[in-house]
Amino acid sequence: MSVTYYTVDDLRPGRSGWNVRRFSALAAAIEHYRSLPMDGARILGMADDTHAYELIRCVRLFPGDAQGEDVLATDHWRDGLTKKNPALKDALDVCLESLRPRFLLEPERLIPVPQCKKLRKELREALLWQGYEENYESAIRSVFVGGVGWLSPQDVKKQRQLPLVLRYRVDGMTKDGAYLSLEVEPWEYDLLLEQTKNHYKLKKRG
Repeated sequence: MSVTYYTVDDLRPGRSGWNVRRFSALAAAIEHYRSLPMDGARILGMADDTHAYELIRCVRLFPGDAQGEDVLATDHWRDGLTKKNPALKDALDVCLESLRPRFLLEPERLIPVPQCKKLRKELREALLWQGYEENYESAIRSVFVGGVGWLSPQDVKKQRQLPLVLRYRVDGMTKDGAYLSLEVEPWEYDLLLEQTKNHYKLKKRG
């Protein structure tokens, strides 16, 4: 499988065209990417024989920002693509080390890049509050959006700008049923959700 890397100078909507450069080495692609203006929507990516993968994209965090910030373009780990494609994992690891993005771009939000693959000690026995018909999203009481503050989950969806979601306040519980009030980062919430679902699956089997 042949692997190449590419940059796009400015992919903002409404532009009549953009420049794409291709490279055989990731280091050369990163060097050229760094040379591109940060007031556009520059992109660093990887391509193999069948697919193209965005690695890094420059986006404006807040309305009125003169320049953007480099963010991880998508969570390829969650998709399981890094297990199937070692070259993609290696490229992402290099980008994380070289460009040090703070945030991860998802379809409807920006979130902090996960700092760990495991929950911190005090959350490892916690569960999300189980809502009606296993509606775990009802456990989210409020969301902290950068530049705005704490909002209800419904108000987050009304934001015109892509929201920068930094933290959740959620209703949780111990495995014995005692209530817990928790404040977690989005990636921690995702791990808590997985932990909660696995707990109830095992409980049903037992």
